[in-house]
Amino acid sequence: MIFLIMWTLLGLLAIDLSINYLFAYPNDPKLSNPSRLQQYFEYGRTAEGQLFRMTRQDRSQTAPITLAGWYDPLQIEGPSNVDVPAVTFYGASHTVRLARALGRVSNRFSSRIVGAPGATANWSYGAYLRDRGGGKSRAAILTFNSNNFAMISSFSPMIWSVDQPIPYMGDRFYLNGVRLRVIHAPYTSFDKYVRTFFDHGAWTAALDFFAANDPLYRSFAVRANILDHSALWRLYRRAHSQNIIKDLQRSILDRSGFRPDAEEIKVAHAIIHEFAAQARSQGIIPIIFIVNNLGYSDNLFRALLPALNADAVPYLSSHTIVSPDDPRGYLPDSHFTDEFDDRLAAALVGIVEKGH
Repeated sequence: MIFLIMWTLLGLLAIDLSINYLFAYPNDPKLSNPSRLQQYFEYGRTAEGQLFRMTRQDRSQTAPITLAGWYDPLQIEGPSNVDVPAVTFYGASHTVRLARALGRVSNRFSSRIVGAPGATANWSYGAYLRDRGGGKSRAAILTFNSNNFAMISSFSPMIWSVDQPIPYMGDRFYLNGVRLRVIHAPYTSFDKYVRTFFDHGAWTAALDFFAANDPLYRSFAVRANILDHSALWRLYRRAHSQNIIKDLQRSILDRSGFRPDAEEIKVAHAIIHEFAAQARSQGIIPIIFIVNNLGYSDNLFRALLPALNADAVPYLSSHTIVSPDDPRGYLPDSHFTDEFDDRLAAALVGIVEKGH
């Protein structure tokens, strides 16, 4: 029995070493096209471990993804035509695609984009608060995605995205009674991030801050350790971390839809209320874009509808144009097809022209 255990352990060690040798992830942080197997066996490395590979203090040497999504300064694309009214979009890639589709279907408005990869609604609202439509937009579009809605109480994909921990930070909003409050991250720019990351004391303090203030923070998934060098352990860590996220999603979403008493739903309602009031005070039309991702039905739309109705906030919900239950409306990467993006953009034109 002892020999069998020893041979089993030696076999596992040989497999582990072989995977690390044959499918070693490239060391160059600017390399953006590793092989599928290299990516697969890299999944499950701790966020900190991946950030060590990705981050360089020199902007010309760091991984491009580490430069994206920072609040200070906001990265703004457009407007594409200064001679027509601007519509400013806040959100992730679905939002960016909608903004670009607007340019294809109409010449009456110009798209202005404030986006971040994987952006949650709290990041988008924080971006709006810093930008406020650039002070001259006809409308502002704030996006909620069903596939990352459960992460609305987290600061960053660094904390909740086990496959690609992007380091940018967003604001974290919470309710104090009925009042919406905010906790700001310890850094909101790339420059301050790298200064913090490469200063052991400052980085430890930042992680302690996240542990105390982010409900999704798990040291097991974030803090680097020697087990990052084990391919088999990385696979286990990835599976375990994904189960944590699934448990979180199940805690607020069941077969009947999102639980109306969930804290995430209450925070989303408060964000919609505050966003609408602030935009209107500046003469900007507030519009909520609801992305009902494939497989999520129209659950998010139904969960947000009471807040939309309460403040008569205009909205564009994707389920009215592309079914969240029909994969034919989606690209392999989960985005809507160009045809449906154009149809969504055409519907948006009507909403903006109607105004509120």
